[in-house]
Amino acid sequence: MQAVKRGKYQPYVAVGVTAFCVIAGAILLFFLLFHAKDVYGFFSMVAHILRPIFMGMVLAFLLLPIHRHILRFLMAVTPNATLSDARNQRFLNVLAIIFSMLFAVLVIYILLAMVLPQVYLSVVGLVNAIPDYIESAQEGLQKFLEDNPGVEEAIMPYYTSAANSLETWLRTDILPNLESVTSSMRWIKESVLPNVTGVVSNVSAIVIALLVLLKDILIAIIVTVYLLARKDIFSAQSKKIVYSIFKAEHADFIVEEVRNAYRILSGFINGKLLDSLIIGIIALVFCNILHFPYPALLATIIGVTNVIPFFGPFIGAIPCALLILLVNPLQCLYFVIFILILQQFDGNILGPKILGDSTGLASFWVLFSILLLGGLFGFAGMVLGVPVFAMLYNAIRRLVNAGLRRRNLPVQTECYFGQAPIVAGHQEENTNE
Repeated sequence: MQAVKRGKYQPYVAVGVTAFCVIAGAILLFFLLFHAKDVYGFFSMVAHILRPIFMGMVLAFLLLPIHRHILRFLMAVTPNATLSDARNQRFLNVLAIIFSMLFAVLVIYILLAMVLPQVYLSVVGLVNAIPDYIESAQEGLQKFLEDNPGVEEAIMPYYTSAANSLETWLRTDILPNLESVTSSMRWIKESVLPNVTGVVSNVSAIVIALLVLLKDILIAIIVTVYLLARKDIFSAQSKKIVYSIFKAEHADFIVEEVRNAYRILSGFINGKLLDSLIIGIIALVFCNILHFPYPALLATIIGVTNVIPFFGPFIGAIPCALLILLVNPLQCLYFVIFILILQQFDGNILGPKILGDSTGLASFWVLFSILLLGGLFGFAGMVLGVPVFAMLYNAIRRLVNAGLRRRNLPVQTECYFGQAPIVAGHQEENTNE
């Protein structure tokens, strides 16, 4: 009798649940559309609170390949009888985590020890040379104006107006306040001290921000160790949740797509970091050989901006070329030629050798993903836009191919050229579409 009642009211329950979900979805959509600023502020606050967690996840993601290689090596040199004990396997995992963290610290220390002193000397030399650059620019501008009286006639009124405004400000605001002790003290109290207070507060804010950053880094390191130690448990729990919600075939598809996403993202990021490191070292060597000014600073800019696909070489080359142009225009020309050769080497030899076909995207989609995600998320979007878009592209491609197979249609893109009707019965998959 109870089973009959349950079957009798089951359609009404389904209709009620469906209506509730539709109404709740409509209310949620209305709230998102008309309170987007509040929603963005809420998620920004949550992201700020969880920033150490995100930093630890990124660090664990970067160290995971190193950890796996070290763990595989430790297990290979350990006798099988010892590995049969689960406690020994956990101990080897802890050792692999320690060695991977020490490796990361060693790499960061070597890079900082090699680059920071030279970058500091380059920046100090640049700051000391700025007055000479300004004087040279003024002399060049004066010579240019003397040779072009028409341009001088057009520019001089603006220059005269700016000079008169500066002179008026000095005479009316600065000099009267320095004529007597009383006025000077009043001027210092009313004008100077508030600015000094602002400077002190800014310095305090910087110190507090540094302390907060150190706290976040410490928490991120702890999170990294925890994630590396329990990565297998987290993976199993995630698969357990997926298989509890979806059908087996759908869950298999989701798990496979997550694995493909990790392969694409890990291969691209780690390969791009290694590629940029090599390019930075090559740039440092040749900048010293060719006697370019500020070689360490130039190599650092080139290496860091090379992380950005497609636009990175141009973003790094433009400020470096302008910097050299202030010192020696002829060397600027040599530098541009060197950058063109270096980027050809990176794009055609080094990059494909390291990255391979880790994304599988055509050049148009690379440009599209950088412009879209870079415009939405800034520098992080420009760096991660290509692998993230590649993951979405790969998932959509697999879904499209699965739908075509269910309808017994070909999956090759070439079969859809022209206006000829599509012939069913082809089941081969083309991986290059």
